[in-house]
Amino acid sequence: MIGASQFGLVSSPQVGMPAPPSQISDAELRTIETIEPQKKPTAEEMKAIWLADHPVISPAEAFASGAELGPPSGDGLADNQTKNIHTEIKVNGKVIARINNSGAVEIADEYRFLADKVDFAGDKMVGPDLAEDRAGRIKAVLQSFGAVINDEQDPVGTLNARITKAPIIELLKANTALTQEAWLKEKGKEVPLDPGSFFSRMA
Repeated sequence: MIGASQFGLVSSPQVGMPAPPSQISDAELRTIETIEPQKKPTAEEMKAIWLADHPVISPAEAFASGAELGPPSGDGLADNQTKNIHTEIKVNGKVIARINNSGAVEIADEYRFLADKVDFAGDKMVGPDLAEDRAGRIKAVLQSFGAVINDEQDPVGTLNARITKAPIIELLKANTALTQEAWLKEKGKEVPLDPGSFFSRMA
């Protein structure tokens, strides 16, 4: 029988190529066995890392930051689309919070203190009724920290706010804001609603 070595087909190990298992020493094998694959961080661990890199700042720091929420980023069936905007809340002319017709809220990172002051998790309403309620509560929290509402009916108050450099807030209802009835009708086309869904649920 003709062996491959007779034709020079057995090459010597090349530099940089891993040695075959038969040539690895016991010590090297033990070292390889002790190397564990890196574990992917869990969702909770990733959240903790993000929060550590983005600490909650004070309301005064948020007002002074000039922070602004970016444009709606959703597409397809996502809720945060331009066509779903109900109300935008501005501080000194910059959008810091956006509420959709469903009542879902987007808040600029610098204004995360609002989530601690407004108990979003405890809400029982749905749709535009919830959007109206949340907008009012966010406005109240901002006012409690010294912000002044831009009121056309009170130009003197707005002027004083500008003079004293108090944060000025505006609540702007979008042209795409729906009534509760219109929103429920739209939702009914997507998914049949139970009879109780035709009323805003409150605790």
